[in-house]
Amino acid sequence: MPTKRLLVLIALFVSFMVGVAPAAFASAEVDSAAAALKGGASVYNDPAAEKALSDSDVALLTDQIAATKLPIFVAVLPESTGDVEQVLVELKDAVNMGGIYAVVVGNKFRAKSTSGSAAALATEAFRSEKANGVAAVLTEFVNLADVQFNGADAASVDSGSNSAADTIFGLVFGALCLLIPIGIVVFVIIFFVRKRKRGAQDLADVKVTVDEDITEFGERLAAFDTSNPALDDAGRTDLQNALNSYDKAKSAADRLRGVAYVSLVTAPLEEGRYSLSCVEARLAGQPLPERRAPCFVDPRHGPSVADVTWEAPGLSSRQVPMCAACQLAVQTGNSPLSRQVSGRSGSMPYWMAGPQYNSYARGYYSPYDSMMTPVWVGTAVGMGAGAQHNHGGGSNYHASATDWSSTTGGDFGGGGGDSGGGSSGGGDF
Repeated sequence: MPTKRLLVLIALFVSFMVGVAPAAFASAEVDSAAAALKGGASVYNDPAAEKALSDSDVALLTDQIAATKLPIFVAVLPESTGDVEQVLVELKDAVNMGGIYAVVVGNKFRAKSTSGSAAALATEAFRSEKANGVAAVLTEFVNLADVQFNGADAASVDSGSNSAADTIFGLVFGALCLLIPIGIVVFVIIFFVRKRKRGAQDLADVKVTVDEDITEFGERLAAFDTSNPALDDAGRTDLQNALNSYDKAKSAADRLRGVAYVSLVTAPLEEGRYSLSCVEARLAGQPLPERRAPCFVDPRHGPSVADVTWEAPGLSSRQVPMCAACQLAVQTGNSPLSRQVSGRSGSMPYWMAGPQYNSYARGYYSPYDSMMTPVWVGTAVGMGAGAQHNHGGGSNYHASATDWSSTTGGDFGGGGGDSGGGSSGGGDF
């Protein structure tokens, strides 16, 4: 009898360890992700993950989430972390904050929300952007969450929805109180109508700017051919990367919904111009260019070659990254021609054109924040050392029905299933 009891205890212990071990192994990775998210990050990207994001994708996704002002938490983890459904629950419990949680574990994408419902959003994002990869799926998921929880429309995320909401509030408040002078109501209406028009004009101006940047890059690309026998395999790879970056920028521009999302256009342009510079160097038999910030004078010039002391129009003297041509102009006593854009007061250098060009500049320069932070002091674009996660809620993100009993998303090459009594959407890459 003692022997039988011992065998039963051993069997129970083995069963317990089999069930607990995966969670134990997963806890370290989940804890690392949770610590980063609780510390202010909105995106945690494990380099060991099968679907790990690039540094530029992480920066863009972080900026995009910050622009929504929604409590969105994203983690990209390796398959060894554990079951995707369990990881999502553990992450939410470890962060212990209300919000929208999205995880990619191995090749599986899942999402839940503690307030409201994000289930259909994850499924829609996965289905529409599956072919474009993990970064595209997560970007579209954040876009859809912004629209649902902030009430953003396709015209302008930055001003359209807030202007309309504030205008309606002003009208209703005036009608209910009856004591507010008609003149004040009229003033409020005029103010917000002008604000909305200004937001639409800002978007139109910035859209013209990025379209010009895309066109200029496309014209440069047209001079090259991947079948050129002078290109070796590395050169053809660089050229293909440049072509892919062009397509990515053009696609993002076609879907541009507000000035806050312009970095989704300019970031791939920065990457593409560096790749094209590598192609040009290979064909000329020169060393590959250093990966540096784009020329401050005009980011269309491509990677800079040196930091040059220069008193830019509207700014005090400081060191800024410059391409070889602009550096030569300064050294010979001339002033290089800056990137002129349409601002609220006419044509001017992009760094003085106003906060509507913040995302434009961030897409080009955010990978180089540590070096660029002093450069932006005194500029009008409002650039800083990098946006941190805003754990506050968006305008319509409040405690209501929750989809935490359901998961949704998809598998980036793998099967999906149901969890927690709720539906699980998505598909396989």
